[in-house]
Amino acid sequence: MQLTMVILAIFVIRMWQHQDLTIGQVPSFTSKTLSGEILNSNPLPDQGILVHFWATWCPVCAVENDNIQAISEDYKVLNIAIQSGSNEEIAQYAQENNLKLDNIINDHSGSLSRLFGIKGTPSSFIVNPEGRIQFVEVGYTTEFGLRFRLWWAGL
Repeated sequence: MQLTMVILAIFVIRMWQHQDLTIGQVPSFTSKTLSGEILNSNPLPDQGILVHFWATWCPVCAVENDNIQAISEDYKVLNIAIQSGSNEEIAQYAQENNLKLDNIINDHSGSLSRLFGIKGTPSSFIVNPEGRIQFVEVGYTTEFGLRFRLWWAGL
């Protein structure tokens, strides 16, 4: 009975986390990374892109950081930090955790997280080359799982 209650609780929490997430066409936005590069949500013609929301205070995000960095070597990744402080604080966190600054966007105003309907971190959106959100994940996702979804979205 207890196992059933735990599974039910997890199911209800996941439903709540997914209820307002953006689906369909990826919202269009342009933003500056911590390194000063301008990134946008435009899809690439030959592969999927990953729009990943995370926070410095999120322990699950910290575990997932290496996965996201590895994926950014092969795919376009918009790595969006939410509710994580100033650019300097996020840059310090990035340095301490071996994260590249060239794809980290500080969503200090919360406008991007509201645009995507984020209620939990980490949240990942896989966008196909036509600009449609093909997969949404809330919570930890393995590097293999993300790579598989990105590959699938690029077909």
